[in-house]
Amino acid sequence: MDFNLPSEDDPRRVEIRRWFEENPSPTLKQIAERGLAAANWPAPWGLGADPELQYIVDEEFVRAGVRTPHSINAIAVNQCGQSLLAHGTDAQRERFLPPALACDEIWCMLFSEPSGGSDVAAVRTTARREGDHYVINGQKIWNSAADYASVGVVVARTDPSVPKHKGLSQFLIDMKAPGVTVNPIYDMTGEKPEYNEVFLDNVKVPVDCLLGREGQGWQITVEQLQTERAGMTKPGAVWGYGPTARELLHGLIASGKIKDPQFRDEAARLYVEGELLRLMVYRGMSKRINGKPAGIEGNIGKMVASPHGQQLSDLAKRTQGMAGLVKDPDVLPLPDKDYGLFSDWDYSFWFGPAATLGVGTQEILKNTVAEQVLGLPREIDPTARMPFSDTNKAKAQAAA
Repeated sequence: MDFNLPSEDDPRRVEIRRWFEENPSPTLKQIAERGLAAANWPAPWGLGADPELQYIVDEEFVRAGVRTPHSINAIAVNQCGQSLLAHGTDAQRERFLPPALACDEIWCMLFSEPSGGSDVAAVRTTARREGDHYVINGQKIWNSAADYASVGVVVARTDPSVPKHKGLSQFLIDMKAPGVTVNPIYDMTGEKPEYNEVFLDNVKVPVDCLLGREGQGWQITVEQLQTERAGMTKPGAVWGYGPTARELLHGLIASGKIKDPQFRDEAARLYVEGELLRLMVYRGMSKRINGKPAGIEGNIGKMVASPHGQQLSDLAKRTQGMAGLVKDPDVLPLPDKDYGLFSDWDYSFWFGPAATLGVGTQEILKNTVAEQVLGLPREIDPTARMPFSDTNKAKAQAAA
């Protein structure tokens, strides 16, 4: 692998750096107007940046100490906004993308359901067309940002007479519309809840808020999930958003706990694993630079990265001993920078169990890798080819 990344005097870097110097505290709207909110998107939304330029932009955000829009409005900028570029209408792009890139309208994803488990295609939420609008009914769960989002990306069933993967459609809904109820799900972190449950009761959605065609929902959903999983192939706790093995090692050395041979062995293993994840990120970037599709590597990366993050936090808390039972950011010091919720190892430890559940459980990811990478036989799903309206009958017969 060629590690000769863009140099400090690269003309593209100089241009971006100069802009940040001329705009030391840019607003999110200014960032979006400059095309930096999603530099890889085509104009007028972005810069049409190749992976190298995107890498430069990301580095210059860090250097300038400016928070990136994709860390504020991740679902719009990272996962779902690109679907409007590929499948949306001009009117949808003009309506939804500018406020999304400027973070004036936060987005959320309404995919998972209580009855579906990890089978996203087993959606029971319905969307029935009535004239110039659809009426949506159903329940969603484990929805990040739904409690403050303005736009919801909903997967709903528009045709129950066909197999489950074929009868789905996607919609962009107003989260403040009548019939939308959002309840937070309180967790053991003690912080503001990450997840919510959402009830949709006779929610009217204009026809022009259908994304793509009726029945195209599964294709669009898979594209979005692959993008989301690829973004989670990063070294660090909680999908790469928290401290890394390098930073854990910093704390162990600073506190003297590295002298314990058991801790040292575990830290060494996690450090190596973290560097492998870092190389996977570079390999993904290299493939994009060379015009190669990412494929399903995001599944492999997330399958490794999620338990890696859990093990980082677990080791950090165990090395703290009894002092780890109380909040004390000085027990295992981190490098001097703003980590937000991750200012100590508490949040990543308590939130950690969600990492191997959200955006695909380990079991789902292993199935995908087994079937699509290793070529093993597909898991038998007797409901995959029958009309979705008949699946309850099939399950009842199987249970009898």
